[in-house]
Amino acid sequence: MGPVELLSGADARLVGLVSTLTASDLDLSSPCAGWAVRSLLSHTISSIDAFAAAVDGGSGPTEAELFSGADILGSDPLAVAEQSIGRSQRAWATIGDWQHPVTTVLGSMPAAEAISIITYSTLIHSWDLAVAVGRTVEFDDAEAALAEGVGAALVPALQPQGLFGPGVELGGDASPTQRVIAFAGRNPL
Repeated sequence: MGPVELLSGADARLVGLVSTLTASDLDLSSPCAGWAVRSLLSHTISSIDAFAAAVDGGSGPTEAELFSGADILGSDPLAVAEQSIGRSQRAWATIGDWQHPVTTVLGSMPAAEAISIITYSTLIHSWDLAVAVGRTVEFDDAEAALAEGVGAALVPALQPQGLFGPGVELGGDASPTQRVIAFAGRNPL
């Protein structure tokens, strides 16, 4: 499975989840300390926009806006999510050279690394959002493999900034999804 297909799957999961959210769900606490569903979903969509902007050259949120959790959902979170994801999918579909550098909020990197990071972010935050509203998420083998690889580099680099908590210890019978989530500082049990 290629990078665009992996991102498309993560995006589809996010849209599926958002399509079921109620207004009261948006006020629930998420596994990310200090972030309600509304603020975490706003951050997730802002992240998608930021990485799309890195590819298509359009406008995107600043780093401060990205991590503020400011409400960008308005009265129709699904429409906002679908618009952002549509832009993202169109942008990533234009990449012919995955080693071509793009400049993201995390710095300049090859397009292949950037799409892997936004896929990881979308996967992890979809899990966070699902758990917040009492649902479960299991990553498929390709998603878990991507998340393990990206997380191994990204989580330690961003932990000093408080963007990930310390890893959670699990037993040997943990699923691939549980291992990925625990490494990202969430308790998957």
